[in-house]
Amino acid sequence: MFDWQKFFDDFAEKYYSVPNFDNKEHVYALQNYLISKDMVTEDVDFAIKTLLGEAPKKPEDIDPDTPVKYTIKDKDGKDVQKTTTYKSAIKRDKDSPAFKAAEKLRGDGKQDKPEKLDSPKDPALAGDREADNNADTTRKTDKKTIKSKEDFQELELNDRKFEKQNKKNQTTTSYELPSEISENPKYPKKYQKLLTRMLNTQVNAKDDTKNLGYFMGEGKAGLGGSEANIGELMTMMSTTMRDKEATKFFQSIEEHLARVKQDGQKIHVGAQWVKAAKENRSISLRMFRDKYGNGYEIEDSAWDVAEEVEKMGMDYGDKGASTDVFFKVKTPDGKSVFQEISLKQSLTGTNLHNGAVGATFGRDYDYPDSINPKIYTENQAQNHDNYIIGNQANVRTFIEDVDTGSPEFDKRLDKIAGIMGSNKPNNVNLVKIQLMDFLKTAKEDLLSNPNLDIDRDYLGNTTQLGKGKFTKEVKVVNKVMTALARLQAEYGDTGAQAHVDNLVNESKQTATNTAVHIGQSTEAKNRVLKSIQEKLPLKSVADGDEDIVMGQTGLTQKTLKMVFGTDDWDNIKQNLEVDSLQSPPLLKYSGEIRGKKESIPIANLIIREDGIGYKGAHRFIMKLDTKFGKRLESASQEIFSDQETADFPVGRMRGREPV
Repeated sequence: MFDWQKFFDDFAEKYYSVPNFDNKEHVYALQNYLISKDMVTEDVDFAIKTLLGEAPKKPEDIDPDTPVKYTIKDKDGKDVQKTTTYKSAIKRDKDSPAFKAAEKLRGDGKQDKPEKLDSPKDPALAGDREADNNADTTRKTDKKTIKSKEDFQELELNDRKFEKQNKKNQTTTSYELPSEISENPKYPKKYQKLLTRMLNTQVNAKDDTKNLGYFMGEGKAGLGGSEANIGELMTMMSTTMRDKEATKFFQSIEEHLARVKQDGQKIHVGAQWVKAAKENRSISLRMFRDKYGNGYEIEDSAWDVAEEVEKMGMDYGDKGASTDVFFKVKTPDGKSVFQEISLKQSLTGTNLHNGAVGATFGRDYDYPDSINPKIYTENQAQNHDNYIIGNQANVRTFIEDVDTGSPEFDKRLDKIAGIMGSNKPNNVNLVKIQLMDFLKTAKEDLLSNPNLDIDRDYLGNTTQLGKGKFTKEVKVVNKVMTALARLQAEYGDTGAQAHVDNLVNESKQTATNTAVHIGQSTEAKNRVLKSIQEKLPLKSVADGDEDIVMGQTGLTQKTLKMVFGTDDWDNIKQNLEVDSLQSPPLLKYSGEIRGKKESIPIANLIIREDGIGYKGAHRFIMKLDTKFGKRLESASQEIFSDQETADFPVGRMRGREPV
């Protein structure tokens, strides 16, 4: 899926940490940013007009269940009248008949192409998706749907064009799908070609070979990078295969990877994803056998693509929160149901959330002053100003006297740059360059003007050395101020050391206050839980909308019930709390499980400022607790271990009854 968190964090980094879209300058900054990311101009225009109150009827203004009628061609080329809901139609490809029909409800005509505006005039604020064992948790198919897979069997980008664009990235060793697998009808056959292209393409950042559009000529399947998508693709394809076919399938890929490595080349398919796909297939088939017993049949499968899912007979608008692959399963009693699976590579080190605190809670959140990102940013800048204005004499003397050419200086500069750059080479080097540019310029300027004010205005000028312009970017100036104070402290300046200590303490206190607030506020906890829904959709699992596969672990309603003693999401959520006294703070479940009071750790909450003293915004990271991971693994093993992988999952299964 598209990484919205990364998107908003990048915008915050380049423009405004706490954007105010009631401010036109902020809106125009967003417009420039979207255009710079090559977003479709019509989409940019709609987004901007919406923020300015000038857009036509918004999607949310329309009842999601409003019927949308449209016409498609069947496999014989005849017109077929179809009806779906607005919420389903609007999620489809923009060129689809359903989407176009939904657009008419909104009254959207062609939008004027937006002009690319200049940067904000005032950059001062710039900176920063199971009941009990007998419950049917899958959805029955819509028998009215006309299934015609021929409509989506080919990739948009044909072979001739792809071979031409990929000539310089072609691997020395060429991969071909084994012939005994190529006739499998249980998934769209275009993905055989997609897989082959990805396996035969070397990594090339310049050509953006990580983007699926490079291989497909479209952006319909999976909005993330190819590494994660390839794992989903291999899982979907292999799960529909017989055991012998799957073994041959994975063996052929592993042999190709070995040859590519021997040739000294690198592709976007790694051994870790092959391993994950194997494990995902195994546990998925065990889950199917546990749920349906013997005699089920996998009839079809689809990736997370609306058209493919709809052609299988399911309303795409009803999908789970984070479903990655879909399977159409015929049960032993002859019914066709859907099995939705959310795929994760593994449980180990899983990040449930990683984003700015402001993005986690939302700009509409009623922040207490103690954790308000805007107030924190303003206070941080003010603390810097107070220090540098109040210590002008010491600052000037230090700049004039410091020997930037001495080994001692280099050693101390390396130390503070390592701290500020988190020991990441590019970040470390940037800190050094910015501080050295400032010191060189300031030293020269002080020779001609000993009483020069080394303040925010001056720093905003010198930090832009070589760019020929002045900046009021708070984070840029704060960064140089922080580096300067840390360097002074290294040379024994007690005032500078006190200022640095204050910056560190304020950052840590805000992080602690945030954790405490999550533990005390129901609204805050709900927003945190919502933020992890896509990565670990416990609610969707509890509601029976989808199952999760994480490596060799299957997370279903039965798994939840074994872990928590209940599969009722309201009961689970009610007993979730934040222990702010732990370091790091801990999201845990505290309740009665099978008559015994228990406390189960779920996730570690890591709240920190990436760039203490100058970022002006804290990050909020949630990592799955290892103890919770082990509980899930143990429960999954107990439930599904006796369900042997069927060697014929695409037809009538034979073999023993499940234990």
